[in-house]
Amino acid sequence: MTVAPGLPGGAREDRRFLPDAEAHRRDAPRFCPRCAAALGLATEFWEAEERRFYCWCSGCGWTGEITPGEGGVRGHEPEH
Repeated sequence: MTVAPGLPGGAREDRRFLPDAEAHRRDAPRFCPRCAAALGLATEFWEAEERRFYCWCSGCGWTGEITPGEGGVRGHEPEH
């Protein structure tokens, strides 16, 4: 960890997770697959070796999982 100037109380900045944070910012879904509005929530989690994003749209109320992959993204929405 490094001491970053300007952090309150001489706090230390932890740079170990910077690549993960950058990947999250780059890969997180931004738009609802149902209505194309901006997503209200996109939380990243892992299931085995797959990265997944649990998403919620404040525009239409859609919730579901989006899994990024090499051929694009794969969505999952429970049957209604």
